[in-house]
Order: sequence, then structure tokens, then C-alpha cells
Amino acid sequence: MKSPSARFERGKLHYIVSDHQGTVREMLSEEGVLVWAQRLTTWGKAERFQVIASNNPDYHVNCNQRFCGQFEDEESGLYYNRFRYYSPETGQYISPDPIGLLGGVNPYGYVHNPTNFIDPFGLAPCPTPPKKINLTKDGVQHVKDRHVGNVPGWSHKSKWALNNADVKSTIRDVFRKPDRIIRDGDRFIYEKTLKRDVGITPEGEVLNKVRVVTESNGDLVTAFPQSVFKDLKPTDVIF
Repeated sequence: MKSPSARFERGKLHYIVSDHQGTVREMLSEEGVLVWAQRLTTWGKAERFQVIASNNPDYHVNCNQRFCGQFEDEESGLYYNRFRYYSPETGQYISPDPIGLLGGVNPYGYVHNPTNFIDPFGLAPCPTPPKKINLTKDGVQHVKDRHVGNVPGWSHKSKWALNNADVKSTIRDVFRKPDRIIRDGDRFIYEKTLKRDVGITPEGEVLNKVRVVTESNGDLVTAFPQSVFKDLKPTDVIF
């Protein structure tokens, strides 16, 4: 998550602790005391653990957030998922996918693997982005061959105007604080417009936009400065 989550409950600020997929697991008081916790089954049925702050036995709070993008309706027991309602009892949506087969072959199905995928809008599965980038030897060499110096055969590529250490630092910065994250098959693309110039085109145009591509496990595929970001469908952008 880009920044810590929080919510007001009983007139007080509470901090949300989420797992790697953005699923809410715990809620803490302003003093950092655990006051609420939940565990979800494989398909999202909530198993709640009412935690009472030791210094206040009357301190009871609740949180209706479930899988990433879902909010439980207490009367029906269904989860509001932006474009549809989800049933944790059946592990499926109660209405067909509004984007048809673009969301998958099962119009009522949730993600096929809820351990590694989420569906924050009720439209299509999204793999969970990696939490850490791995600047592997192959990934770094790929960047050096194509986007550093004047290696024969790659003169048509944009080039970094930074030293090796600054290139790696910039790659990590774009990964940690991107302007947007894009899903591309099993890969993830991180894009960011920087406040400084970091590269140059073959024609001499100065560049301050960067694209970083990783595998689903966080291994670096490539990273380079570029002049423009492509227009994308809303379902392609996951952040």
C-alpha cells in the first residue's frame, strides 16, 4: 500500500493493518493498542476476533472491510465490490460480470487463486504486485546493454544520463512510489514522472519519465527513461 490506512470509529482514529493483498487484518487504537482483528477463509468468509483493550473493557469496535475493495453489508451478508455484490458463502458474485468475457470465462466467478490475486472492482482478477524489487544480474545487464552508453545495436533506445548507482536508486524509487502500476500479463509496469531529468532520447530530447518492468516475483525485467506514457484502459491500471 502506498500509505497507511486509517478510519474513524466511535469518534476516534484507528489504524488499519493490511496483508500483502490489501486485506484488512487488524485495527489499532491511536495509542497503538490492538482493538479488532479478523481472519478470512479461502473465499472470504470472515472469522472475527473481538479484541478488548485491556485498559477499557467497554471499548468495542468493528470493521466491515473484507477482501481488497470489498465492504460487508451486515443485513444481507453480501460484500459490496463496487460493480457487483460478492457472496462469501458461495465464493461467487450474485450477478454476471458487467464487462462480459473480458473479466474471465466464468461470469460469476471471483479470482481463481485468492492467495495471489484480487478483484478490487468486481470486474477482473488482478495479480498482487510484488512488495520488493530484485535487481538481478540479468535484469541489470539488460538495462546496461540497451539503455546505458553506446552499445552497438541499441542506439535507437533511450539512454540513462545517470551513473550506475543513481540508476539503481531511481529504479527503486519508481518501484516504491510510482504514479501508476500497470498489469501486463504476469508482469507489472511502474511509471513515474520525476522532478529532475534522468535520460535522453536518440534525438537529444531530455527525459524525466521512467518506466520499470518487473516479473510477478519482483525480478527486474527492464527500466528506462521515456518521453510519454501510453493511454490505457481503466482495467489495465491497478494503482
